[in-house]
Amino acid sequence: MPASTPSALAIERSLAFCWDSWGQMGLSHATEVVDPRAADPEALIVFTLEVARHAPRVFDELLDWLRENERLISVQRLRNLARDDRDRQVVQAALTWVARFRTTPRFAGAPAEAHGEAEPLFPASAGAAWGSDPTFLAHGLQRGAAEASFKSRRPDVGLPVNFAFRLRLALGVGSRAEVIRDLLTMPSADASAQQVAQATAFAKRNVAETLDGLVAAGLVTATPVANERRYALDRTAWASLLCLDPGRLPEWRAWPQLLGALRRTLRFLSDPGLDGLSGYMRASAARDLIEEVGRDLLSAGVPLPAANLAGEAYWDGFLDTVDAALDALRT
Repeated sequence: MPASTPSALAIERSLAFCWDSWGQMGLSHATEVVDPRAADPEALIVFTLEVARHAPRVFDELLDWLRENERLISVQRLRNLARDDRDRQVVQAALTWVARFRTTPRFAGAPAEAHGEAEPLFPASAGAAWGSDPTFLAHGLQRGAAEASFKSRRPDVGLPVNFAFRLRLALGVGSRAEVIRDLLTMPSADASAQQVAQATAFAKRNVAETLDGLVAAGLVTATPVANERRYALDRTAWASLLCLDPGRLPEWRAWPQLLGALRRTLRFLSDPGLDGLSGYMRASAARDLIEEVGRDLLSAGVPLPAANLAGEAYWDGFLDTVDAALDALRT
């Protein structure tokens, strides 16, 4: 595939983002990037497992990072953020692979579902003379043996990108740490339970119970506004508790929405059938995709193609939106 195609460029930029992000989080990769934004570990894992199907080394180093740092990961959030069968297939395979090194039931993954003929995990390597890794094969994915490199490290929780891990070490791996992270970093001073649920990727009922508990403990305040309650916390007090400058808290990004929409978009651009479509049909397919992921892109601050773009002109507007979404990955 020519390096100038939209698919190749999008994959290249996404892989660069993954390398730089995980390099700050303990994966075996040197990076000089210091991202001021708090990462969403599970959203990044699901995104990387998709993008890294085009880069086996990234995929395997992520597996090794999961082996080393599984105690910092929420399996429930991983499953919540796996939006379709393709996501769930590769996430479950990765969880089962990590379970080789851990006896904790929570990380053992769900039983493998029945699959037809196995598909290549790494499409560019289809037909390669590899052995079959039994864990991935059980989940319908063909690849060579996946071996741990044992090069990954624990995250440096002093870095802004690792803010989620810092809170999880203090508050546990669950909804409480995620609620506090989002209330501390979101641009608005307060948020509704629905907004917090969307940001944390937990069910609204679970988030509402967590918020009520934090309110009862005096750690979060709840203020009735119209027909809803708005939740907030004292960021200065929390920053002091965490030994942080209240004016330099890690920045927020709608990672589940941005990375989820980009994941779908990369699959769309990588579909070999796209090249065989006429310009009009290709633009129509892009319009259908934006109807599915547009709300998430808007949540992440990414502008959508102008609604009045007609026919083939919509394709150029769509590529501008893809470019803006990829720009949003940059620090």
